[in-house]
Amino acid sequence: MTGREYMIGGLRTFVVKARSPRAVLSIRTPYNSEAHLAEAAGWAARGFTTVVQDVRGRYGSTGSFHPYHGEGADGLACIEWITAQAWWSQAPFLFLYGTSYGAHCATETALAAAEVEGIAGVSVVVPALGMGETARNRDRAFYLQSRLGWWCEHGDAAHSRESSASADLLETLPVSDIGGSSSPPIPSWLSVLEASRSDAERRNHAAALHCPLLAQGGTADWFGQDTVDLWSSWGGPSALALGPWDHSMRGSGRAERMSAWLGAALDGRPWTGAQLYGHPGGPLRLETWPTARATIELPGGSFVADPLQPFPSCTPGTDVRGLATRSDCLARPVPWRAGAVVGTPVVRVDSGDCDRHWGAILVAHRRGGEVEQLTHGMSLDSVVHLAPLSTHIHEGEELTLMISAHAFPRYARDLHTDDDHLYGTRAVPMQRTVRGIELEMPV
Repeated sequence: MTGREYMIGGLRTFVVKARSPRAVLSIRTPYNSEAHLAEAAGWAARGFTTVVQDVRGRYGSTGSFHPYHGEGADGLACIEWITAQAWWSQAPFLFLYGTSYGAHCATETALAAAEVEGIAGVSVVVPALGMGETARNRDRAFYLQSRLGWWCEHGDAAHSRESSASADLLETLPVSDIGGSSSPPIPSWLSVLEASRSDAERRNHAAALHCPLLAQGGTADWFGQDTVDLWSSWGGPSALALGPWDHSMRGSGRAERMSAWLGAALDGRPWTGAQLYGHPGGPLRLETWPTARATIELPGGSFVADPLQPFPSCTPGTDVRGLATRSDCLARPVPWRAGAVVGTPVVRVDSGDCDRHWGAILVAHRRGGEVEQLTHGMSLDSVVHLAPLSTHIHEGEELTLMISAHAFPRYARDLHTDDDHLYGTRAVPMQRTVRGIELEMPV
């Protein structure tokens, strides 16, 4: 099956028709609609006429690309075009689907089309939900490595580039100068630094939507908590699939899972609840994300942190045995029982200094000898919300909480001066003193 090309309001659009259509699938992407045609053909073979569109200013679409702006209006115009086609009446059910930035397109379109009949559901994977949501975590820490990588490759251009952020560029001070130092430059870099999250508004918008939702993500993904929060706040029947996957979702089986969900939604039996993968005996099933926590008090201590030789960030799931021997952190054993651990841990650092950044990592000493990073977090103050945790602790395994001042290059560094950490140029070592630690573990 091949796609037929159209221009809809200046936006390049491909339609791959199903021979025996069950519904229509809409994908809007900044990552080249032509690159999605093989996927579209796969969905068409399953009975879903698939419409793939380049967002404004990208690849075959006219205009300028302004990330995270205007996708709702353009998505609504695409829906109006779809529902005006003669083939629409053959299967008048529309699903909005997107991965990463495409998930932002899908959710913004759902909001803009809330009154449109025929919206049968929304399917998102590793959702990158907004400029602020991708720039900072819920504790306002700036995602330096992720944002520099994305904007170097995709931002401020009609086509993606094969470029990556070098170590030297990541170490640039002030961080605000990175946009001008990058090759090519990133004109929107200051807008990225100034972007803020809109969690309350996003929750309210999601609660107002009543069509079914399938949200798929990973505990090793940058936006794992946003995936959980979108599922939790959605106003209609919502399903979550979460596993030990990163942003690529390799090996997650997401397409097969989505296909089954689409069929269930068309049959009037949309899934609800969460399926958590990676647990012994198969997926763990929950109806809601756990909110109850047990508080564990841990002793404090002191260490010297140097922004020019910062405590390193690590990929969740990797062996971090070398970190525990570093002198620029605290490592505290956490008494815990064997079994499943699911939820969002919270760390409270009692330091007497509310102006400093604090990082935390929870690790498991596995039976095979490896030390696995389970979850992590960074905050601009003393309360650190760790990333979603979904794992199993076996008999004989132990947990350790590590407290640091930095997690670089994942997050921008605390410079230990009075200057804003994104605009300052001077960095100095500092003695960090912790009087005590409270770890709130999900139960």
